[in-house]
Amino acid sequence: MTDRLHDAGSAASLDTLGLYPTFGLAPNSTSLQLSSLLATTLASNYSQESLDVFFEASSKLTLRGGYRYVWGDATYAFLPPAGLANSDQEQLRRNVGVGSATYRPSQKISLTGEFEGASSSGVYFRTSLYNYQKVRAQVHYQPLQSLSVSADFTLLNNQNPLAGAPYVYTSHQESLSLYWAPRGSKIFDIQGSYSRSDLKSNISYLEPESLSPQLSTYRDNAHTATALLDLTWPRAKRFAPKLAAGGSFFISSGSQPTSYYQPVAKLWVPLGKHVSWFSEWRYYGYGEAFNPYEGFRTHLVTTGVRFTR
Repeated sequence: MTDRLHDAGSAASLDTLGLYPTFGLAPNSTSLQLSSLLATTLASNYSQESLDVFFEASSKLTLRGGYRYVWGDATYAFLPPAGLANSDQEQLRRNVGVGSATYRPSQKISLTGEFEGASSSGVYFRTSLYNYQKVRAQVHYQPLQSLSVSADFTLLNNQNPLAGAPYVYTSHQESLSLYWAPRGSKIFDIQGSYSRSDLKSNISYLEPESLSPQLSTYRDNAHTATALLDLTWPRAKRFAPKLAAGGSFFISSGSQPTSYYQPVAKLWVPLGKHVSWFSEWRYYGYGEAFNPYEGFRTHLVTTGVRFTR
């Protein structure tokens, strides 16, 4: 796969620009053509090639192995403020190895494990993936036709060892999800999920005032949950009211503690064959411990009548 983007621009005008050192004085003798100032170029090339091999070790086990090579370059040139470089070129080179296994001991359960490791010799940005390892494991269990449970684990470890620019990034997340709809029942169903994540980042930088090296450290520990209940009024048959209630929340601690809540409730009441009344309530609550002025609290209520044919 190859993606190429080349962009070039220039001014068609032959007008000249007179330089005024101060207001109220005659133009400076220096006069430049606008066409020489507005010429810019941007070029980006990205390519990758990959090879994957799948092997059915048994009726219950599937293995996969592969290799991917990624390369590219980016070049730009423009008219900058005085004292800054007006052109730059970056290159991307990366070797990636991948592997996975899927095991299905029965129709009710499946387990999947994936691994990806890469080594790079050039990237576009200091915070890009450089030498990294990525792991993911998934388990899906369905003990009943009406009940399913899934668990997921992901881990990413990235390091950029370039001299003068050490960068370390690590994150992992564990999640659990549930869906339950009683078999043969049209009364209610429940779905929910919960995630626990942790992020760590260390990168060096130069302090603008003294240009002395400093270390920027960022930490984030977060909890995320979502739940939703759909309920249909029993024994009401065709004109049964329906209620949906639930919501989600996000709470984090670390370098920037943040909280976010979004409960919701919806009600549908059929008034006839083609007419129904509905109402919805939502609440948005956002807050930051270190920046309380960015927080907000909002209630949103919607109601109306719907006609269908």
